[in-house]
Amino acid sequence: MVENYIVTQGNNLIEAHHNKPLTAREQKIVLTMVSAIQPSDEDFKEYRISLKDFSEMLGLKGSTKYSEIKNIVKDLMGKTIEIPKKEGGWLLSHWVSSAEYMDGEGAIELTFSPKLKPYLLQLKHQFTSYRLSNVLSLSSTYSIRLYELMKKWQHLGKWVCSVEDLKGKLGIGEGKYPRYANFKARVLKAAIDEVTDKTDLYISFKEIKKGRSVDRVEFTIKHSTEKEIKLTTPPQNPEKLIENEDIRKRLNALTKGYKFAHTYFAQLYQGALLIWNEDAENELNMLIRYVNEEETVKNPLGFIKAKIKTAWDVHQAGISITFADLKVSKRTTGRTEVIPDWFNERKKAKDEIVATEETEVNQGKKRALLESLGKSPEEIEELMKKE
Repeated sequence: MVENYIVTQGNNLIEAHHNKPLTAREQKIVLTMVSAIQPSDEDFKEYRISLKDFSEMLGLKGSTKYSEIKNIVKDLMGKTIEIPKKEGGWLLSHWVSSAEYMDGEGAIELTFSPKLKPYLLQLKHQFTSYRLSNVLSLSSTYSIRLYELMKKWQHLGKWVCSVEDLKGKLGIGEGKYPRYANFKARVLKAAIDEVTDKTDLYISFKEIKKGRSVDRVEFTIKHSTEKEIKLTTPPQNPEKLIENEDIRKRLNALTKGYKFAHTYFAQLYQGALLIWNEDAENELNMLIRYVNEEETVKNPLGFIKAKIKTAWDVHQAGISITFADLKVSKRTTGRTEVIPDWFNERKKAKDEIVATEETEVNQGKKRALLESLGKSPEEIEELMKKE
């Protein structure tokens, strides 16, 4: 199975409304397909799932029947999603455009709708990534959607959403759970409990009222390093393993006073690949050269691992990261050296994004307060301009 693969989606897709929501089974099929997309892919491919993996993933018992598979896939192809567009308006699209049962090969072949390309291919900014294994462990469609939304806002640690908008994002149809108490008990709390119990997140929430009714929900999101599923190297063919071993040898030839062991390097390089793709070796090369010259680094292996973890955190926030942003600096020795300026520059960029999003949240709170005080829409707009 590919449970250690990474699911990466554009944030607009994460925030989309599921008009005809996917079941938990259907979500797992779609997200398994998404995890098979490579960062370098320029177009969708035909994504194949073996019947064995298909059955395990969906919890199908006994011998999987052809008719059962066909019905599951047929229902999936009928589901649509409504995606908000940056320039305004929306896009209504199916998830899957075709599905083929490969008789004799024990596999199902599926293709994404071409309209989803901007939200799944060649993503450089404003995207969310997480490990497939976290969603495969969830049994509720609401839990899977809540997990995706929480991962998008994980870097802020908080997210405020109106109850009605939250229902739309979770895929709850209009008119369903009209009473907040029922929505809270049967959907919200159940989903939060399952996500907290089975994934790398801890989630809590508080209710924000407008008059006597709950109008919005404020989530607090914490990432648990203890629960985090470690990066592992997916099964690879012999040629790929040989190639990775050659890279390890080349990088070890650059190190001074330390070496990358097989297991350590496998995890380290897998993380680098997820961040930098085909540039992973070059980025590690530059980091090693920096460590060799930096006298303050006492634990080179730990330092390199920590910097890749930092890079991964920024990568998950949707910021493009590279060690290619360098500056030339003169040291007291008179030598001219190239010193990576990536860390400070990328942290500054991330902080700016976080500050912008925090401002938006605060503006939402101020607007809600003015509404509760009985201010007219015109008065609210005027007061917001004075901020």
